Amino acid sequence: MSMSRSRSVSPWFLIVNLLVALASVAILGGAVWVQQAQGALPCALCVLQRMAYLGVLVLSLLAALGFAVRSPALSRAALWLGLLAVLAGLVFASKHMWLFFHPEQTCGLDPLATRINGWSVTALAPWLLRADGLCSDIPDLFGLPLPLLSGIGLAGLGVLMAACLPGARRLAGRR
Repeated sequence: MSMSRSRSVSPWFLIVNLLVALASVAILGGAVWVQQAQGALPCALCVLQRMAYLGVLVLSLLAALGFAVRSPALSRAALWLGLLAVLAGLVFASKHMWLFFHPEQTCGLDPLATRINGWSVTALAPWLLRADGLCSDIPDLFGLPLPLLSGIGLAGLGVLMAACLPGARRLAGRR
């Protein structure tokens, strides 16, 4: 086995990044489905978690693009920024779970929701990014609160993105 062959990047790098993007789309679709089916309006923390998933989606596609154009710098940057989006989403999901266990606290329709609703990106997709709900009204799916499922999903996607980092370093030597 030659040295260049052992250091090459397998197509799994591309496949994993595309699966991360597909999972992000599925999770966002699931959130919209729960919103429509259960009439659960998303709160500010829900919207911020959705934005984290959107970040993971875009950045995993950029990492896959870096693979396609043999740009290790693009792939590495996209993966690191994607992990940052995962971390931000985990912070929001954790805060949301804290509110779940402390129902006397609430984020309510606070200035954060007003600010989010004023962003231009919210006007592009209000069905996805408009914060009209209360953080205390947390729907569940499969008997688990949605912020917990969101955190689990983000953590899983973060593990997959982190697993791709060594492969991004080897992209330059790929033939």
